[in-house]
Amino acid sequence: MHPRLLHYNRIVKTWDVVIVGGGVIGLSLAWRLRRDGASVLIVEKSEPAREATYAAAGMVAHCDPHNPPALAALIAASARMYPEFVRELREESFESPDLRTAGTIAFVGEDESPGCAGARAITDDELARIEPLVSLRGRTYLLPESSVDPRKLGSALEKTLRHSGVDFVTGSPVNEVAVLAGRAAGVRTAKSFYAGDAVVNCAGAWASMIKPFGVPTRPVKGQMVCVVPGPGAHRPGPLIQHVIRTPEVYIVPRSDGRILLGSTVEEAGFDKRVDPDTVQRLHQAAANVAPAIGEMRIHEVWAGLRPGSPDDLPILGPTALPGYFAATGHYRDGILLAPVTALVMSQLLRGRKPDFDLQPFLPLRFAAKSGG
Repeated sequence: MHPRLLHYNRIVKTWDVVIVGGGVIGLSLAWRLRRDGASVLIVEKSEPAREATYAAAGMVAHCDPHNPPALAALIAASARMYPEFVRELREESFESPDLRTAGTIAFVGEDESPGCAGARAITDDELARIEPLVSLRGRTYLLPESSVDPRKLGSALEKTLRHSGVDFVTGSPVNEVAVLAGRAAGVRTAKSFYAGDAVVNCAGAWASMIKPFGVPTRPVKGQMVCVVPGPGAHRPGPLIQHVIRTPEVYIVPRSDGRILLGSTVEEAGFDKRVDPDTVQRLHQAAANVAPAIGEMRIHEVWAGLRPGSPDDLPILGPTALPGYFAATGHYRDGILLAPVTALVMSQLLRGRKPDFDLQPFLPLRFAAKSGG
């Protein structure tokens, strides 16, 4: 702990932890730290949970065979944590993150198999019984996965944090980490300085912009489509009950009847424009799975920026600057990995040994590869 800082002969308020970025990772970490009694400030460049979190589909896809093997232990643990994570947030915020546990129907290639316990192949007859509107046929598995509504999850986290005494500064991008006596001492924005005993960079795709100790993330664009039943539709709830995952499209139902269709993976910098042809392609791909979706009207379209890293693995742990940590680079798995990221980062910040080996995810791995 560094001494309290003096400014204009007044003692500046100092937080135990200053978190840069108010997405699901930063919010979840703040929630965990506050439950452990830490004082926390979140500094967010716009509004909490309005960037990658707001744009995400919300699949807790721990059975996806494309998940990096290095993440297997973290992914499995985070998926196990989700029901309790959501239950506690619901009790504290009185808001539901819309956790849906019907499972995922995955259409997979001949050389693929789901990588989790409880996955099982299903026949065409069973598929027709559990999802009568799905006409696509192929090699199909039912996976014990879940999904949440990230927008509701972000709202529940923010509400809980504000009620529990976490402080927020919004509309202020962090320009740099302040350094005092060789360690992180807080952050600076264009308008002010905020003192902290530790700083955590949870700025997602923008993490690399914070000077002078940038964390190497990049934006990876994903376009999404939301469809809803047309006028006159009276069926309650979503037309599709399960998440549907195919090589061309994924379909994520919400309990209020909305259905999300996604997504693209584009190296397009910070461009969040939506392409009409891409919207139509996703809508048509979903209609090929379930023709009824083709009759639904497009309600909303958007693009989000996932935080990629040079090796597409998260960046978790201490940096070369004492007191400065990173928790970013989750790429497509930010929603999935939020509970376990909050756990291991809070353990690090409290000086405890994390429950999981973070060696593959340490920020210093990039300096080692470059010879720096």
